[in-house]
Amino acid sequence: MTHEINAPLDRVIWRRDLQQKLNVHSNTVSVWIKEGRLPKPDVNLSNRTKGWKLSTLRAAEVNFE
Repeated sequence: MTHEINAPLDRVIWRRDLQQKLNVHSNTVSVWIKEGRLPKPDVNLSNRTKGWKLSTLRAAEVNFE
């Protein structure tokens, strides 16, 4: 089995971090997800802790950095 040792990690952006970066309320994030303006979170640590892979946000043209 071959492993990519130098493969870049796809960083997880947690919902709270995204809210702060976009300077919006949690409800706004929920509305944007329902409207399709943001993708649905694709990382679930628990029922209450969700986030996105950075690559997912970039593919949706959400400028996080």
